[in-house]
Amino acid sequence: MADLQMVLSEAVKLNQRIAQFLKFSTYPDYDDLSGLDIDFADGEQLLLLEELRRITDRLADVQEYISYLTQPITEVSTLRKGSAGKYRTAKGHFYDCRSTVEALVTDEYHDVPYWTRTVVEHNGEDYYLVGYKGLPMNGLCVRVRSAA
Repeated sequence: MADLQMVLSEAVKLNQRIAQFLKFSTYPDYDDLSGLDIDFADGEQLLLLEELRRITDRLADVQEYISYLTQPITEVSTLRKGSAGKYRTAKGHFYDCRSTVEALVTDEYHDVPYWTRTVVEHNGEDYYLVGYKGLPMNGLCVRVRSAA
């Protein structure tokens, strides 16, 4: 029976193929398929283009998710609110609107605290985690991963 580490290992292998496919499709150069030679007067090619755009958009998302999981954790820290109102880690990593954060949270569905990846937003008074509005940011345990 496979375990999570084995599945992650297979995902990393898959990610290499996804990267090759996206490069071949010209997606990384144009954020779409506009680098391909398309006959815009051919209805069949227009269908293929539209469907392949959907596929490449989703594969690019999958590639980002898998890449994120393989980035090493460089800091585990608690957040403190700075003088500018933004929350910072001990090493100075700060969070504001639309920042991605990996936080240790609890909820009514899990028996143990668990790590989750979400986004920081502001409600006009203070910052909060999307999906966890009642959870205070000050003192929140977070992990920072290094960019690849």
